[in-house]
Amino acid sequence: MKYTDNDTLLLPADINEILEDFGSLLENHTGFKDRESIYGSYKRDRKSLLVIFPLKAHPVHGITGLRAYEKYDDKGYVTKHEYRWMIIVPKQGIQLHHITSWGNEPHDDPNTPQEYRVNSEPHHHHYDPVDRKNRCDNWDVRCLRDTFEFVKPYIESGEPYTGRRYTKTE
Repeated sequence: MKYTDNDTLLLPADINEILEDFGSLLENHTGFKDRESIYGSYKRDRKSLLVIFPLKAHPVHGITGLRAYEKYDDKGYVTKHEYRWMIIVPKQGIQLHHITSWGNEPHDDPNTPQEYRVNSEPHHHHYDPVDRKNRCDNWDVRCLRDTFEFVKPYIESGEPYTGRRYTKTE
């Protein structure tokens, strides 16, 4: 497991590098014509990135994709991010399309219920594919590359994501 402390400055995703290293996981799907797709005209400027990478069809989860959102500060570092593995066809609401996601949106309000507090605040992982509200610590998925590394074994093996990290010994 990689460890990144909460003070490490995060760099923007290198889309060309991601496509080179993980392009074998991508597939264009009929029925998915989202304008933010890597196959469409995704949004990237000096302030943010918003893109969906359509993945090869999964035998259990169906047609899925990785949605990446990054917001940058004036120096070009990532100040906010959300990486979401989700069902993209058919289009559904946030709870129904959710498989798993990671982000750094703070949930440190004093009124946040104890079960949603994490030690890695503000970084957290919405690990439960059945209930997106459930969160846990996130020490190792902090960028788009980490997200692809997490999802890759599931796409390649066809094993379902059940809320735990994939290991070949399971």
